[in-house]
Amino acid sequence: MFDSWGNVNVPLRLIRRLAGNRSTEVIVTLAPNWFNRRENLEPDRLDMVFGGPQYWEPANREQDTGERWRAWLDTYRGALRRAGFRYQLHFQVVPKTGLPLYLVYGTNSDRGVEVMKDAMWKVDANDGIGFADPRTRGAPLPGQQTLLWGGPEHPELLELVQQRLNEGPVSLEDLKRWLLFETARWRARDAAPAVRELLDMGAVSVEPPGKLTRDSVIRLR
Repeated sequence: MFDSWGNVNVPLRLIRRLAGNRSTEVIVTLAPNWFNRRENLEPDRLDMVFGGPQYWEPANREQDTGERWRAWLDTYRGALRRAGFRYQLHFQVVPKTGLPLYLVYGTNSDRGVEVMKDAMWKVDANDGIGFADPRTRGAPLPGQQTLLWGGPEHPELLELVQQRLNEGPVSLEDLKRWLLFETARWRARDAAPAVRELLDMGAVSVEPPGKLTRDSVIRLR
């Protein structure tokens, strides 16, 4: 675990060495002020962390404060990917009190991702700590305005599934893998309940109709 304490300073060459060991996992913490204090850039340090200006300069050009932290998080996730980590998750930790914290996690193990997410759900339930996916922006779901009851149980999950479906139809099996390996905290087991809720909302269609199977194809209406 690398705690940045407001500054990302882990050389990319070290991350590459760690990624070369299949059993190694890394977690890098990023404090909120790191995304804001870019007035006095240290290009040499950023090159050391990201591998060159072509990788970090696009994030630094982001002017929207609401999107800036997402851009830098995604950029650091890309650094872990280039270093050789097969899976990279980035998420926001939201405590009951105090400022949020941002984490980027890298691993080469399918099972490692599953264990990490199970641990996140246990911490969430026991300590009241929330985990948010940087991709979510509170976008309304198709058909959501027509609901007569209180709204979806897990709006973040449904928004993420909608984002994936915006890219095109997907099988239930591929949706399971996408949720597991691409989102901050959602697991393969969450795919089918999300699809059923979207079906009830009239937001998606499933082919062939009837019982959901791993080969069922889901698309936005």
